[in-house]
Amino acid sequence: MPLSDDNDLHLIHAYLDGELDVMAALAVERKIAADPDLRNLADEIATLKKVLAEKCPPEPLPPQLRSRIEAAFALETTRRMPNWAKIAASILVVAALSSTLTGIALRRIAPQEIVVAELFDAHLRSLMAAQPTDVASSDQHTVKPWFNGRITQSPRVVDLAAQGFELVGGRVDVVGRTPLSTLVYRRREHVISLTEITGRDQLDVPFDWRAENGFAMIRWSNRERSYVAISDLNVNELETFAKVFRGSTS
Repeated sequence: MPLSDDNDLHLIHAYLDGELDVMAALAVERKIAADPDLRNLADEIATLKKVLAEKCPPEPLPPQLRSRIEAAFALETTRRMPNWAKIAASILVVAALSSTLTGIALRRIAPQEIVVAELFDAHLRSLMAAQPTDVASSDQHTVKPWFNGRITQSPRVVDLAAQGFELVGGRVDVVGRTPLSTLVYRRREHVISLTEITGRDQLDVPFDWRAENGFAMIRWSNRERSYVAISDLNVNELETFAKVFRGSTS
């Protein structure tokens, strides 16, 4: 989204308060990273917020008011009968996104870190969607040609069902303004996003392994292509996935 000079201050406040959606927050991140004056302003605002939080901590609600709110909330939830599993998942995703997007407030952002954040956020957005794929199929001969015309080079798609990693489809993620192919695999109830980065994409991912907010991220290279796998699987299982995928494409 384009940012105008008139509302930069309001957007920085909203960004630091975690009030922006993912795409708007990423746009603010990029503008802060590119403008030293805005970066200094963001640092000053963040420091002020920290001092105010320390000097003026929020006061607890009066017991009577808390009881009335809890009673009203219990009544409303009884009437509406929401899907608690979806609510719990949404809360976890929002917490993870908030941590990812506001973590840059007190430090300068390297372009590589923006790439990492966009890969991570793409995985989280897929978990919030009705399904994590744009094309849903366990047939590699259906998934691979779907990418033709959508990205510059079709990904390597392999069937790993025999190794316990079911191919469920693929999607296009835009990272650093570059459309990338992401294959989606499933291990039991866990979703794995596997993004392929070619040399022509000129995107640098500065790590081989990382854990963040309950998710693991693993990067490896195979000839001229690099891969980033993201999942809430435990690290050992995600490393096993990386191993069998590498073995199938070597």
